[in-house]
Amino acid sequence: MRKYEVKGPCPELGMVLARAAAELKEGEEALIVSTWKYVVNDLKNSAPLLNLEVIKINDLGDVVEVAVRKSGPTRHL
Repeated sequence: MRKYEVKGPCPELGMVLARAAAELKEGEEALIVSTWKYVVNDLKNSAPLLNLEVIKINDLGDVVEVAVRKSGPTRHL
């Protein structure tokens, strides 16, 4: 499983999501990790636009982990 880290606020999350969408193959899963709690809501809203499905969220206190799966070919906007 690939692991991506969001180290800071915007536009870091957008860059991480774009990278994950480009690198992941259909059906492949990845873990997005961050100390920034806002990424959970932003991921839920934006992941479907990149054919990424949020499959699990773990709030570990200081860190949040969001597991995503590539559900199909990325749509070009």
